[in-house]
Amino acid sequence: MTADVVVIGGGVMGSACAWVLAEAGRSVVVLEKSIPGAEASSAAAGILGAGAEAHGPGPLAELLGAGLPRHAAWARRLGRQTGIDVEFREGGVLRVAETAASLRALAKETAWMEGTGRKRRVLSAAEVRKLEPALAKSPGGVFFPEDARIDPKKFFRAVHVAAERAGARFESGAYVKEILTENDRAVGVAVESGTVYRGKTVVLAAGSWSTLVPGAKLPEDAVIPARGQVVELELPRPVLSRVVAGPRCYLVPRDDGRILVGATVEFVGYRREVTARGIRDLLDAAVTLVPALGDATFGASWSSFRPYTADELPLLGRSAVPGLLLATGHYRNGILLAPITAEIIRAIVLGKSPPLPVDPYAAKRLETAENRAPLRARRNRD
Repeated sequence: MTADVVVIGGGVMGSACAWVLAEAGRSVVVLEKSIPGAEASSAAAGILGAGAEAHGPGPLAELLGAGLPRHAAWARRLGRQTGIDVEFREGGVLRVAETAASLRALAKETAWMEGTGRKRRVLSAAEVRKLEPALAKSPGGVFFPEDARIDPKKFFRAVHVAAERAGARFESGAYVKEILTENDRAVGVAVESGTVYRGKTVVLAAGSWSTLVPGAKLPEDAVIPARGQVVELELPRPVLSRVVAGPRCYLVPRDDGRILVGATVEFVGYRREVTARGIRDLLDAAVTLVPALGDATFGASWSSFRPYTADELPLLGRSAVPGLLLATGHYRNGILLAPITAEIIRAIVLGKSPPLPVDPYAAKRLETAENRAPLRARRNRD
């Protein structure tokens, strides 16, 4: 089987790349080992925290800042093309401090935004309670008014449907055996069934499984799984208007009154368990932050794997193998960065300049063990 582009991974990243490439007139086949969207894409909370997640100036802040504005346009287009409301909701993200000292630290941590055009406001205790009356008493917080939220399951479903309608073909149950090369260039993908999918370009968007794909020539710990456990609580009516992040958890409201409580960060390999300790800690943190959640109904819990890199930057663009492009390692911000990642991949495939420089996200930065030292330190600590 042949296509212009063969995408490995049918999650939100692979589906987003497939959509924009198919719309650009390229034939695309997407290979997914299980069911498209079954991994991190459908398990995410949907925080679009370009301000809240940018803990200082640099490549991550630039990428997040470029990613957020695209979501409003994508939500409108997806609604028109698929009829699915992805619940893109503006309203900001509120980070709440636990003590006066932590409020000062939070204000100092985000002070770099002043003069950059990014909006952030340091709020007093009264201002925080006015913004979100259900919150427990706190000394204050920092508000990022431009941030937003989205429903990841609906967003993925819409992107997947849009990609199929644009002509992308999805192959489920396609376990990748290896990336095929000729003259040191990627020319396709072989799957365990024996089928070979040949393509002018291969895009690796396999999330936490990216380094397990033979032929990618990535260090085995360039991307590793970071397990995150999430709890869903149900209330008869919404108690929050926006995303709230506290010292030990974040809370993401849905339009129907549900609240998502997340998320743990655990380096336990590919163990997918939901643990008693993890759920206990999340529930305790949630009820401490919003006491009314103590009367909520326990709806569901799940876990999934975020693709983690040592410096928490994704791997984007060209790889060490000509013809192989990378769209992986997005860690906590896969949903937020899906549109900008897809546009970067599309630009490279079409021979155009990406919407922003991609050198800071190149895989070559992780080629040395020294650059991956923060990853080993964090894994040992956790």
